[in-house]
Amino acid sequence: MKMATEQEALDLLARVGVHYRRVDHPAIWTMDDPNAPKGLPEVKNLLLKDRKSDQFYLYLVDNHRVDFKSLAEQLGLGHSRLKFASEKELESLLGVVSGMVTPLALVHDTDDQVKVLINKSLQTMPEISAHPNVNTATILMSYADLVKVLAAMGKVPTMIE
Repeated sequence: MKMATEQEALDLLARVGVHYRRVDHPAIWTMDDPNAPKGLPEVKNLLLKDRKSDQFYLYLVDNHRVDFKSLAEQLGLGHSRLKFASEKELESLLGVVSGMVTPLALVHDTDDQVKVLINKSLQTMPEISAHPNVNTATILMSYADLVKVLAAMGKVPTMIE
């Protein structure tokens, strides 16, 4: 698969008419990275899968711990074990590597294999953050604009606790 690019993320935002603020910074790989700029909304972006190879993109506030058992129950997966997607799966499904996972890369999910899950807490944040397919910049936008971007990609998120 072709790797996701910053330009395609910015083009998507322009096409949808999203107003955003951009913050450039040194490469950050995790929210604990010492290079992470202070004062940005702290969110997690995870690509998960279950035993049946269902794929889930989970977007949540960073201070929330992911309870995989509870999440599987919320999704009606029964006793399925959720786990992190591999690096190879990240690349093949979204065209990104660990540390660059972003809702803007979902445009690469052309076969609609990835279900989008959004933690309800994101709805109340004044701004949310996302990488523009690179980890040397952060895009800040409203939750409403995120929903517009997802809709433009044909994604309807499932809200989770």
